Amino acid sequence: SSSTSLPVTLDHMRSLFVRLSVMSVLCAMVVAAAAQAPTWQHPPKLVVGIVVDQMRTDYLYRYWSNFGEGGFKRLAGQGAFLRDAHFDYAPTQTGPGHASVYTGTTPAHHGIVTNDMFVRSTGNILYCVQDDGAVGVGGSGYKGQRSPFNLLSGTMADELERRFDGRSRTIGIAMKDRSAILPIGRTGDAAYWFFEGTEGHFATSTWYMKELPQWVKDFNAQGLATKYLSGTWDLLLPIERYHQVLPDDNPYEEPLMGAANATLPADLKALLEANGGNTALLRYVPGSNTITTDMAIAAMVGEALGKDDVPDLLAISYSAPDELGHSVGPRALEIEDMYLRLDRELARLLTELDAHVGKGSYTVFLTADHAAVDVPEYLKDQRASAGYVDMPELVGAVNSALSARFGEGTWVRKRVKEQLFLNDSLITARKLDPAVVQRAAADALLKEPAIAEALTASDLVRLTYPTGIRNMVQRGFMPARSGDVCFVLRPGYSPGWSGMVKQGTDHGAPWNYDTHVPILFYGQGVRPGEVLHRTSITDIAPTVSMLLGMTMPDAATGRVLEEVLTR
Repeated sequence: SSSTSLPVTLDHMRSLFVRLSVMSVLCAMVVAAAAQAPTWQHPPKLVVGIVVDQMRTDYLYRYWSNFGEGGFKRLAGQGAFLRDAHFDYAPTQTGPGHASVYTGTTPAHHGIVTNDMFVRSTGNILYCVQDDGAVGVGGSGYKGQRSPFNLLSGTMADELERRFDGRSRTIGIAMKDRSAILPIGRTGDAAYWFFEGTEGHFATSTWYMKELPQWVKDFNAQGLATKYLSGTWDLLLPIERYHQVLPDDNPYEEPLMGAANATLPADLKALLEANGGNTALLRYVPGSNTITTDMAIAAMVGEALGKDDVPDLLAISYSAPDELGHSVGPRALEIEDMYLRLDRELARLLTELDAHVGKGSYTVFLTADHAAVDVPEYLKDQRASAGYVDMPELVGAVNSALSARFGEGTWVRKRVKEQLFLNDSLITARKLDPAVVQRAAADALLKEPAIAEALTASDLVRLTYPTGIRNMVQRGFMPARSGDVCFVLRPGYSPGWSGMVKQGTDHGAPWNYDTHVPILFYGQGVRPGEVLHRTSITDIAPTVSMLLGMTMPDAATGRVLEEVLTR
């Protein structure tokens, strides 16, 4: 009997051995997983933030078939595409936009409420990055009087510097000064922006340094600005491939500086000569994006970004789409060609990042500082609800209403975009309650058919608006820097004046056409896929903070987008 039971015992032993082996492997895997370092202990070597000035989300949809594989398609296809991302405040402008992306909060907290802010005490306009105590380094004139002094909360760059004890390199690059300066905050390493003139070059201010690094001097010595204005801007692709709503020659577009018509091809060399050799022309053409990419790559090499285990930050802003967009609007042939060429620049940038830092060792996010409305005159001609509101007439109507109620006087001291600053001295002299005068001004505004909302400073300070357009106005309001009355034009309407040329577009409204922008995350630590629920532009900074294992910027109000992070 013992001989018959022996094989069964061996089978059982073999089975038990296999089970024990599997359990040992599983236990080892569990122990290994438990011992694995947290993701934040291995942050990306380099974070590259890309802001495209005046980019609508629908540009990705409309131009998709004409994009190459290495730019927008690579970011969206291999990264996370947040398709319902918005700015959640007004006004939607360049300065506030860049500040909000990198601080993770809104103008109510970071203080950059508009590009140009009215100072009650002096009666002067203060540009958002104006600093009369700063001097240009590598360039002269007012363009050098720039710094982040007016920014009142920290950015990702500020926190990264503190997280890694000042060893991180944080660099901002853009054609526009505010787009280079505000992302880097007040304690970042450097910001470089374009100084126009007959040569055109990148420089900075004494806020950051006393002398330009050698790599910047070498870059400027190449004379790329005039080089990129020496040829012709023609279509990248055959015209039949473009997604044209309007013919190239149409009444809704403003010509380039010195040009007779807003059509392509454009003889850039002739236009440069017509403008006295001023490289300001570069603002409006694809060469602006090319030189920005060139400068970004030069910074990567010159500053050895991403070459050690201490994370660095490179903030890039492409300014030309905004400058051109203001002139021609979102449906122009030139805008699509601009974006097709920008797509190639992004592909070139990503290829350089692969080679310089290494695939899988860097993280990129791409977004915009605002979007834009269709040309109101075009919409009006399409029988849409749209048009222009004569701002001098509007101010006059408010002043007349206040004069009728409180006595003759110049009651509106200043209008800055959709904000009215009232005459404090007159209110005091007449011994009036400021809140009552503000309310009367708001009531006068609301009598105008094209005004959707008018909110007083008193109400914005005292009340809480939890949702909707009023909430967005409140998020963009700071008592010390905003107007006494903030108003919102109805959808499709833009500020205007008598005799204006009704061409091109603008931005600043709380409506979807200005707030809806793309957010793309790509690279190390990013989970690919589409996110379709509503997200905010202020969510970018907290999310990047988690990737880098650092605290969020001090005033950040956004949430961490855990759905785009690998864990």
